[in-house]
Amino acid sequence: MEEDRLDKNSLGGRAKRYGKVSGTMAGLAVKLAGEKYFGLKIEREDHAAQLMASLGNLKGPLMKIGQILATIPEALPPEYASAFQELQANAPSMGWPFVRRRMKAELGPNWEAKFKSFEKEASAAASLGQVHKAVSHEG
Repeated sequence: MEEDRLDKNSLGGRAKRYGKVSGTMAGLAVKLAGEKYFGLKIEREDHAAQLMASLGNLKGPLMKIGQILATIPEALPPEYASAFQELQANAPSMGWPFVRRRMKAELGPNWEAKFKSFEKEASAAASLGQVHKAVSHEG
C-alpha cells in the first residue's frame, strides 16, 4: 500500500532516521569541540531541539538513552538535558501503518474484527510502547 511505503517505521524510514541522528550526533561533537577549543558559539537550544526530535522519532533504546542522559547531572550541557527531559513526558507516537503491522503480527490478519472499535491515534506514547483506546465486542 502507498501508506506503508511512506511509513516512517519501514526499513527505509528507520535507516533515514538513524542516518539523521548519526549526523546530528557527529555535528554535536564537532560543535562542542569547536566551542571548547576554538571559542566558536553554537545555538545549543536549537541544536538540542533537533537532536531531541531525532531521538524521539527513533523510539526504543536510543530514545531511552536520551531519557536516561537527561537524568544524570552534568552528563549533558543544560540545554540538552532540558530538551531530552521532553522525551520523558512527551514521547511521539508511532504512525498508523506501524500500529497496523504490529497488531497484525500479534493478533493475526483479521485483528480489527476482534474489536468493536479501535482508535488509530495513540492516546499515550512512551519510548518502548504506546496506548490506543479500544472496545471489545463484549464491551
